[in-house]
Amino acid sequence: MSTPAAEVSRRARKKDETRTRIFRAAVALFREKGFEATTVDEITERADVAKGTFFNYFPRKESVLGYLSELQLAEVEALAEEMLAAQGPVRRKLIELLQRTARVYEEDPELSRFVVQESMKRAHTPSDDLHVHWHRLLAQLIRQGQEAGEFRREAPVDRAVSVLGSVYMGTVFMWLCCRKGTSGCEEAGFPLREELAARISLVLDGLAA
Repeated sequence: MSTPAAEVSRRARKKDETRTRIFRAAVALFREKGFEATTVDEITERADVAKGTFFNYFPRKESVLGYLSELQLAEVEALAEEMLAAQGPVRRKLIELLQRTARVYEEDPELSRFVVQESMKRAHTPSDDLHVHWHRLLAQLIRQGQEAGEFRREAPVDRAVSVLGSVYMGTVFMWLCCRKGTSGCEEAGFPLREELAARISLVLDGLAA
């Protein structure tokens, strides 16, 4: 007979497997048909689950994108922990972290357009876990730079994080828009990670001790 702890573990594993199956089915359809053209009915049919089951895990279709962002953040957190423990200039660490995060958008620009839109909506929710974690990671690196004498100690950390985040998201958003041939875009086709490094460098020049 299963112990209560084993039964709870089994249920949790089953829930994780169901969430993952729905998520993978949704992302596959987004890539095949486009995010807007994909319906929840198609996702549930592909995942072989009831429509109510979908909404148990994802309140709306856009929530799948939020979950994708959470998975990406988990990878960034692991990378940031390595960087915090490593030797070397914090300026270089910050630029590398943001560049490697941006690589995700380059790998799937079409889907990334909707991921960014959803992320920007969630950014206006102060308690959003995703942005709380992201803020914490950048703040830790900036404080490390201040302690190492690279950055001005009197510079407000929260304000510095806000500026870095705005420059990062603004650059990614412009890159995505320019790829779609937005009218008036003079920088169509600019390399995302190179442009990001140049803009972040300008911000870090202002933080330099």
